[in-house]
Amino acid sequence: SDQHDEERTLAMLALTAIHDIMKVQAILPTVEPRIREFCGYKAGDVITDHDVALGYILEHHPDMLPSFDGLPKHQRDSVKFTQCTMEYNMGWLVQAEAPPGSLFRTMRQVVISGKAKEKDVAFYF
Repeated sequence: SDQHDEERTLAMLALTAIHDIMKVQAILPTVEPRIREFCGYKAGDVITDHDVALGYILEHHPDMLPSFDGLPKHQRDSVKFTQCTMEYNMGWLVQAEAPPGSLFRTMRQVVISGKAKEKDVAFYF
């Protein structure tokens, strides 16, 4: 379609605004006892990987990020897909910081499994 998708643009702007906020160590989340485990972190652990920390907040405390929480559900799902599902780091690609196998392994598995929607993959690229 030739029309501009304002909701999609808003989701991209929200992602741009929140993407690296967990690089601020003072706001890194701790895995709660009720959650028990998240991406290899156990209850009581501070999630030190900023991308995993953002995924934790998006998944378990979206209300802490009003620009994300205010998006329609299908847009929140696209943002969460890019941050929580693919385990892909665009910076590594741009700066040649990782071999292709480790860079694309999870993304490839997600796409092959059929869990990746074309619109969600396109959202990140």
